[in-house]
Amino acid sequence: MSSNQTQPCINAQLPNTTPLVIIPPQNMQIPGHITLKSAAAGRLIELSTDYGTEYFTPAVDIQSATMQVLVVNAPITNIRITGAAGDRYLVS
Repeated sequence: MSSNQTQPCINAQLPNTTPLVIIPPQNMQIPGHITLKSAAAGRLIELSTDYGTEYFTPAVDIQSATMQVLVVNAPITNIRITGAAGDRYLVS
């Protein structure tokens, strides 16, 4: 990627506490990153490689009391994020 191109990303707020399913950008760079900024007890990042038929919960790479960061090293088709209303997430 040249220095004048930007990597596609999604930077948004969770609308409610139900899981939110995100379709990552088709040209998402590998490795990619998913960040969830949340202090919710049930916060969770799940991935699917079969268009949402099944999801799995990978181990997060970095975690604090208010944030989880997951490095994605393989192509994925869906991301399911659980948190609280107003939590922020970033897919890049």
